[in-house]
Amino acid sequence: MAEASSAGLAIAAALLFLSPAHAEQAASGQESPPPEPSGFWTGPLRSAVPATIAGGTRIDATELVSLLKQDSAVVLDTSEAPRRPPQLAPGSLWLPPPHPGIPGSIWLPGMGLAEMPGQLEARYRERLVDLTKGDKGRAVVVYCHASCWLSWNAAKRIIGYGYRKVYWFAAGVEGWTAAAQTTVPLEPPPEH
Repeated sequence: MAEASSAGLAIAAALLFLSPAHAEQAASGQESPPPEPSGFWTGPLRSAVPATIAGGTRIDATELVSLLKQDSAVVLDTSEAPRRPPQLAPGSLWLPPPHPGIPGSIWLPGMGLAEMPGQLEARYRERLVDLTKGDKGRAVVVYCHASCWLSWNAAKRIIGYGYRKVYWFAAGVEGWTAAAQTTVPLEPPPEH
């Protein structure tokens, strides 16, 4: 009994010094998040993500709702585009499934790849300039899915372009719907 009590006190003391995200994970028995890599993440895309993004701000659904109400933020969904199933016969009709996103967001599949083809990166960088009207102080929110590195990589890339108000919504579209927020179907850019 004394051991259980000591363990409980140790956990409670540790929770006092953790960020809210870390405390929630520790209390639920989840692994602690990995540290930020120095470059882009090249490992499995669907895995635990860091608690932070250097040069940017990680936000939750409540903060995102507030930001969207008071700011003209550019919101980017960096989820992958669905691929045509390989088992379909050539020439057969295939319609990609609807892609739910946060209302007002722009879907830029591929922006979160660790290694993006130069043409695609140039196109997306240009698109970002258009969306922000060249204002590197304008808020840019980046998301994809929960436990997905695509949005982290994209946020890191945008910070590297010199944008100063980059917000990473790491909970992704799943976190948005879990917060009782609605989604809308998004269309990928025409080149996809």
